[in-house]
Amino acid sequence: MRIATITCLTILAGLVIGNAARAQVINGGFETLSGAYTTGALGWNDNSSPANNGSTASAHVSALDAFAGLEELTLTYQNSANPGIGPSVIAQSDIFGGVSPGAETLTFEAKHVQAGTENNQVQVIWFSAGNVFNGASGFVSYNPTLTAAYTLQSKNWVAPAGTVAAQVQFLSAGGAVPNDTATVRIDNVTLVPEPTTMTLVGLGLLGAVAFGRKRKS
Repeated sequence: MRIATITCLTILAGLVIGNAARAQVINGGFETLSGAYTTGALGWNDNSSPANNGSTASAHVSALDAFAGLEELTLTYQNSANPGIGPSVIAQSDIFGGVSPGAETLTFEAKHVQAGTENNQVQVIWFSAGNVFNGASGFVSYNPTLTAAYTLQSKNWVAPAGTVAAQVQFLSAGGAVPNDTATVRIDNVTLVPEPTTMTLVGLGLLGAVAFGRKRKS
């Protein structure tokens, strides 16, 4: 009976852990710096488009006030006195595998260091085998929930059939406002499947077994 119980617990624990371990974003904590980009993090790229006339925009790693560890991702822009158009700060991850069709949850920590006229948004792009585009969640704003302290952000999407990989994109889109500046910091980015029915059943059985053992003792 004891062996059977241990075996059951081992199998169920494997289901739970296996479900939670899939589809982790590459270097989601930004702790590993890229050898190719001195201001970037391994597995992440800066695709920012600054405004005209001397305005700047960039997505880079900093080590000023990370939520966890030593590094965090910083999205920032500074408009000139005559920017012409608004800046677009974009940080995107490399395409990473381990993603399955179905409900997925993106979580990250974010904070406003300096709020401007920007709208901070995030999206996930889905890929099928061979990194073929398989749809996108579309950019969704998380701007209203930002504060001066790190807050947990969570977005739920459904990866379409055939999905095996994904890419995360953060966008900070500013307006054509003279001398407008904005800085947002992001840390601890993860993309994991929502608990499956099997996992929830497993958790219930684990609790039932633990409760039964407690009563016997």
